[in-house]
Amino acid sequence: MSVSRAPNARGQSWARLSGRSKRQPGKGVPHSVKGVAFYDLDGTLVDLNLVHATLFLLANLGEWSGRLKYLLGFAARLPRLYMAEQSDRRLLNAVLFEAFKGVSRDRLEALGEEYCERVLLRHFYPQAREMVEANRAVGLEAVLVTGSPEFIIAPLAERLNIRDFAANRLVFSGGLATGRLHAPVMAGEDKAEWCKAYAAARQVSLASCWGYADSYYDLPFLAIVGHPVAVNPDRRLAAAARSRHWPAMSFARPQTMGGRPGLNWQSFTSGIGGH
Repeated sequence: MSVSRAPNARGQSWARLSGRSKRQPGKGVPHSVKGVAFYDLDGTLVDLNLVHATLFLLANLGEWSGRLKYLLGFAARLPRLYMAEQSDRRLLNAVLFEAFKGVSRDRLEALGEEYCERVLLRHFYPQAREMVEANRAVGLEAVLVTGSPEFIIAPLAERLNIRDFAANRLVFSGGLATGRLHAPVMAGEDKAEWCKAYAAARQVSLASCWGYADSYYDLPFLAIVGHPVAVNPDRRLAAAARSRHWPAMSFARPQTMGGRPGLNWQSFTSGIGGH
């Protein structure tokens, strides 16, 4: 199990910090927490999804000619993305991350910081912030478990004062992204297994843990914790939550300034990766 820890010094490169931010699970960690609150990100804490992030990154890669190449490559993947969204969240992640092939680690980290600051934080549900803080106040350690890329989640976790997280990690070769992902891919059963291993390493019972997610694909992850909560659930997760008598919450969209001028991210990506 790979556990990532948020950088503890704003402005330092995630690559330079990653050597000391990755740790052996359960080592050097206090065991005084009452439980763990595992949070999905996209659709649960923020009103964006991984497709939004991908488009932002590709639209801001260097000169316009370079951006156009990556955006056209992304457009060519849309049919595969749609099919993957209907059946296999792991495949959806794999197809999305293929779009970053050839981009340098440094550039992705810089864009991850920019996306976090300019877009992601502005799209946080206010109620989600309150929920995270309320859980923290009663002794639940916050942990992000998301299919978003590590170079976006690392700066976000730092700003939210969240120490540990699990995110998808690109494979790099010679400082350039290969377009492939390290295992495990944070989706479905793999996300559930990661949470099991994390709780075991912390010597925390899963019965005392909480889980928050919006998608039916997160059902395995929600089913293993003692306190699952459906947040802004899609139709299938809402039905599953009702049948299992799980609580459900709906958050109002935050008032934001939106993305870059001229790009309607919400309407452009509403059909893919929405949950």
